[in-house]
Amino acid sequence: MKASDLVVTFIGPSGCGKGTQSKLLRRDFGFAYIGSGELLRKKAEETDFTGRKVHKIIDEGKLVSSLVIAGLWSKEMEKVKDLPKFPGLIIDGSPRELFEAKLIDSGLEWYEWTKKHRVLFLNISYEESKKRLLARHREDDTLEALKRRWAWYQKQTIPVIDYYRKKKILTEINAKPSVPEVYRAVKKALSLE
Repeated sequence: MKASDLVVTFIGPSGCGKGTQSKLLRRDFGFAYIGSGELLRKKAEETDFTGRKVHKIIDEGKLVSSLVIAGLWSKEMEKVKDLPKFPGLIIDGSPRELFEAKLIDSGLEWYEWTKKHRVLFLNISYEESKKRLLARHREDDTLEALKRRWAWYQKQTIPVIDYYRKKKILTEINAKPSVPEVYRAVKKALSLE
């Protein structure tokens, strides 16, 4: 399988390495990329109502409405679809809940990418998540924000993992080892070795 045959969704708790693994795949295989966190941080720099509200919500360590995120995804998916050749696509940081998973499925169906979809669940413990997040010193990575995100993850994202597992497109990867070890497991899961 080659990158252009794939739409890869990374899913997992905060700090599991979704962004890091995405960067490595992009560097080595030229995937297009849709990162919810990146899109939201860009939006937060804008001065319209939604930009100001996104900025406030990120500062508070809360979650932005799925409607806003879906609007950002669809614009990015359209850009990728308009490329002369499909380079493969990575979706990073979403879906966070079942509703978003179904929205993404709907988008993949619309853009005719459903058969290419693979979901990689990068699994780490709460303690590992806490250790990594507090070490990276990003403004929105406070202990309080992490606790809120972890509670959300347990309640809302675990059902998404089960949903993809039932669809038989999910591969679980232990994300605790070193970055190169996890990357080898990611490439193996996607048949990119």
